[in-house]
Amino acid sequence: MQIIVRPTSLAVALASTVLTFTLGAWPGSPPRRTAVATRVTAGALHFGRSLGSPTEGHLLGGMRVDETPYLRIAPVHAHDDVRWGLEPLVDAIDRAARAVRRQFPDAITTVGHLSQAGGGEIDRHHSHESGRDADIQFFVRNRSGKPMLSSSFASFRADGTSPSWPGAYFDDVRNWVFVHALLTDLDAHVTHIFVAAPLRARLLAIAEHLGASVAVRMHAAEILTQPRGALPHDDHFHVRIGCPAHMSGCIENPAMAHAVALRHGVVTGHARGVTPAAHPHAPVVLPRRAAKPDPAPNESGERDDGDLDVPAIIEDSDGPGD
Repeated sequence: MQIIVRPTSLAVALASTVLTFTLGAWPGSPPRRTAVATRVTAGALHFGRSLGSPTEGHLLGGMRVDETPYLRIAPVHAHDDVRWGLEPLVDAIDRAARAVRRQFPDAITTVGHLSQAGGGEIDRHHSHESGRDADIQFFVRNRSGKPMLSSSFASFRADGTSPSWPGAYFDDVRNWVFVHALLTDLDAHVTHIFVAAPLRARLLAIAEHLGASVAVRMHAAEILTQPRGALPHDDHFHVRIGCPAHMSGCIENPAMAHAVALRHGVVTGHARGVTPAAHPHAPVVLPRRAAKPDPAPNESGERDDGDLDVPAIIEDSDGPGD
């Protein structure tokens, strides 16, 4: 008997298969996306959909952050299900976490809140509504440079010490490696990394000390910022990505008025006179290298800094270990 496959039936079957696989109903495959009662477009299948703005929006078909050996959910948020985001955001966090892990095999990235499965309002947050925001705990070290983990976020002062966590120090190098990975990510357009001004200064200082290119440091100076009218972001990074291209219904928040001031504040020397050596508990980094020239475009016309060449951290010599 001859079997005739009609083009219309074949198209319906393929569409059904794609939707089944994408929404997590494939046998033996755990669901990774929310099932959404809405018309699914090609953009939704690939990225999910961010509708509205970060402060008044929703999320359709988001991706969930899963724990790995190099990435964990902050224990204080372990029972919340506020770990959903657009695929470009979730993937960018994973790539940045792996970038730090490559440089420091003992490093673990700690993730706080992203968005709820369907987006919308979250207690204690003014934004995080449309799948484009994520809170990341700072990397923390002890006096000898070993990483430290806590169940919740801890704040840090300008000198890198914590008022609430004795013996803990802001890990300039690991935090910069993470930020650098986000800034140079070719698949996610990071528009903001909110962080307190004194910690921003430390990051810009360590970037220059490690020989980051001028282009990367200028970009970092624009993206790293403390938002006006908000509490100091002195206990975590707040990462935000822009709307993916051609995603209808996604709304960018208006540009901040002080963006121009940030451009004028780009460091040409050590930021605000703060250098790693000026901090009594800053990591000792050897050796100082000359700044790298801006990388040449590759075959696709894109610039790629690759992995950072981070010198080793040695034990501090200014006192006993913790």
